[in-house]
Amino acid sequence: MPFVTQADPSNTGNITQTASVDITLSPTTAVINATNMKPGNSVTGVINVSNTGTVDVYYFISADWAAGGTTPPSMAALLAHKLAVSVEAGSPATSLYTGTLAGLVNQPTSPGRQLTLSTGNENVAITVTLPSNAGSLYQNIEVTTDFVFVAQS
Repeated sequence: MPFVTQADPSNTGNITQTASVDITLSPTTAVINATNMKPGNSVTGVINVSNTGTVDVYYFISADWAAGGTTPPSMAALLAHKLAVSVEAGSPATSLYTGTLAGLVNQPTSPGRQLTLSTGNENVAITVTLPSNAGSLYQNIEVTTDFVFVAQS
């Protein structure tokens, strides 16, 4: 009868750890406060985006806009479709979006804007312009906007 030995079948010390995908914005308060805009006027705000996670990230920007003050939603929608918006990031500046406020959704498109751990942070400049061809229809309209940044790995 043969003699059989068996080794210990254990496999120990395995580790699984997830990454942290996180960005921080500064400031978290309004960067654009444009009152009494006239056709042709522009205003620019700058937001610093920092990669505070543990891996390189890609981020997207959206504008969550709504009627402000006593403006009816239908008039706010007209203005959101008229206001020109440009978004630039980094140095030298790279264009991430050029279009209307209403169209600023998940920009830049896939895969997003990469922000590596080695870069750490960058400024994002958002410029809002009331086009020079905006007629009297756009008077006394108020739109409030939250710029929403979403990160993914």
